[in-house]
Amino acid sequence: MHFHLPKPLHGWREFAGEVGIIVVGVLIALGAEQVVETIHWNGQVRDMREAMDEEMAHNNKAFAYRIAGHDCISQRLTKLSGIVEHAARHDTVPAVGEVIPDIGNALSDNAWETSRAAATLAHFQREPLRLYGQYYMQRANVQAFMGEEVQDWGVIKVLQGDADRLGPVDIAGLRVAIKHAEFENDIIATIAEEELATSRQLHVDVPRADPARLAQLCDAPDGTANR
Repeated sequence: MHFHLPKPLHGWREFAGEVGIIVVGVLIALGAEQVVETIHWNGQVRDMREAMDEEMAHNNKAFAYRIAGHDCISQRLTKLSGIVEHAARHDTVPAVGEVIPDIGNALSDNAWETSRAAATLAHFQREPLRLYGQYYMQRANVQAFMGEEVQDWGVIKVLQGDADRLGPVDIAGLRVAIKHAEFENDIIATIAEEELATSRQLHVDVPRADPARLAQLCDAPDGTANR
């Protein structure tokens, strides 16, 4: 038995040419689709980087402030600790004014979370992605320390007013809160320095601390300045 292959109407050469044209057309279409997708994601990455850079520049204002204000906050805590020890010895202690300093602002991560939700991070280059991830991981860490710091300053606020009224339990709580606040002040400033270093690697704006705000913090208009 013999099988006869159907012959193309115009011969095998013409048929192969037509198939080749179809294949090339498909490849061109796929390549064009890939180009369009690449252009789309490059635009998404560019927009997200701009949004994150702007967000980081805003956060960096708080970081610069905490670095510059570290020593002033530390000195304030030392003064408050001295008042607590005077009160513990039942020394005469003048009324204490406002003790809580301006310790900073909330830090934002909205742009980072939006980028994660949109799967845009998968299209970042490796090194920028590593640096952005490092920055926002540390941002979460420092935000947690800031939350604990606020709670400790809330305890320290008990010192305001007539310190003679404080009992042993108050004194013990104040000692612990002040020690915690000292640690938090140190760790926040340390992480803030790392965040600014990462920002420089990404060419994100690193501002100077607001001099007027810093002066207000360091002048300590809180009833403890002359103690």
